[in-house]
Amino acid sequence: MKKQKIIRMLPILFLLFISSSCMRLYTGSYAQTDFTLDQPNELGPTVQKWEDGLRTSGENGELEWWYFDAKFNDGSLFVCYFYKIHPIKNIYFIGMNYNNPDGEELFLMKFFNEEEVYFSKDSCNVSMGDNYFRGNLKEYEIYLTDQDFEGFGIQIKLESNLKPYRPQDGIIKAGEDYFAWLAAVPNGVAKAKIIRKGKTLEVQGSGYHDHNWGNTPLQKLFENWVWFRGESGEYTVIASELNTSAKRGGYSIPILYMANKDNVLINRFGTNGLFTKYSNRIENVYNKKNEPLFSKLEMITTDGEIITIEGKDIIDNADMFKRAPLPSYLSWVLPLLKISSKFSSIDPHYTRFDSDLRLSIDDTTFQGHGVLEIMDLK
Repeated sequence: MKKQKIIRMLPILFLLFISSSCMRLYTGSYAQTDFTLDQPNELGPTVQKWEDGLRTSGENGELEWWYFDAKFNDGSLFVCYFYKIHPIKNIYFIGMNYNNPDGEELFLMKFFNEEEVYFSKDSCNVSMGDNYFRGNLKEYEIYLTDQDFEGFGIQIKLESNLKPYRPQDGIIKAGEDYFAWLAAVPNGVAKAKIIRKGKTLEVQGSGYHDHNWGNTPLQKLFENWVWFRGESGEYTVIASELNTSAKRGGYSIPILYMANKDNVLINRFGTNGLFTKYSNRIENVYNKKNEPLFSKLEMITTDGEIITIEGKDIIDNADMFKRAPLPSYLSWVLPLLKISSKFSSIDPHYTRFDSDLRLSIDDTTFQGHGVLEIMDLK
C-alpha cells in the first residue's frame, strides 16, 4: 500500500522537480551581485553615433534590440523592434504591432538566419532580409517589406526634434551583469507609407526610437519595470522605474527626463530628488496569482514638478511564455516553462496602454498623451 502511494506521487514529484529546475534556470542562481549606487558615468553628456550601433559581441546571455513606435494623425499606432538574442546561439527576429483607428490589432514576428542579417558598429545600420533600420541620431529610415509580414508593409522616415538622451552612460550594472538603454530619438516627426491589404496609406505623427542591450537575461536583473514616453505641447517626457530582482537587492530605480527643443528641463536618475507613487490597481487582466500592478504613476521632484501618467486603453497585453521569441529548435522550452509556472508565482506579462499625461510645473498644468509600458518579468 505504501509503495503504491509512492508510485502515485512520482508524477507530482517529477513535475515539482521540473518546476524547480526550470524556475532556477529562469531566475538564475541564489547568489547574485547587488546593484550599487556607483554606476558607469564616463561617456560624457554628448551621445555619439556609434552608441546606436551594435553593442554586443555574441556571447551567451546577450540581448540587443532597436525599437520604434509612432502615434499617427489618423489615430493608428505602430511599434516595431529589430531583435538579436543569444540564449544558446544567435537568434534574430523582427516583431511588429499595428493598431488601426477601427480597433483592429496586428501582431507579427519574423525570424531570420545568420546569413540574412547585418549590423554596423559605427551607427544604427541593421538589416534583416530586405528589412532595415538605419539612422545617425538625427534622421532614420525604417522599412518592413509586406512580403515578410502577411501583406503588411511600412516605409518610415523619422526626423528627431531633440538630442539623444541617456541617464549617465545609460548602463545599469550589478557586478559584471548589466542592462543598457539609449533614447536615440526622444521625440521626432514620423512620416510613413503603409501597405495594408493591397492599399497604400500615407500618415504622419509623433515618433520615438530607443536602443537596448545587455549581457544577461532581463529576469535575472529585474522583477519588473514601468516605462512611459509622451508629450504635452512643447514638452517631451520619458519616465521609468526599474524594480530590481530581490536577489539583486530589491531596489527601485526611477528615471525622469523632460525636455523641449531648447533645453533639458528635468534629468533625474535614481533617488536624486525623485519620488514615485502608484495607484489604480489593474484588475481582470492578469492571472489571480500575479503580483499587484498599477496603471497610474506619479513622479514628484524636490523642485515641485509633478508628472502624472495614467494608462487608459490597453493596446497590447501578452503572456510572455506564449509570445516568447523562440525558433523551432528551442520550442521544447516553452511547454516546460508553462508547466513550471503552474507550480510557482512566475507569470511574466507585457502590457502597453494608450495613456494620458499631466504636467504640473510652476503652478501651470499641461495635458498630453503617450504610451505606458509595464514589463512584468516574474
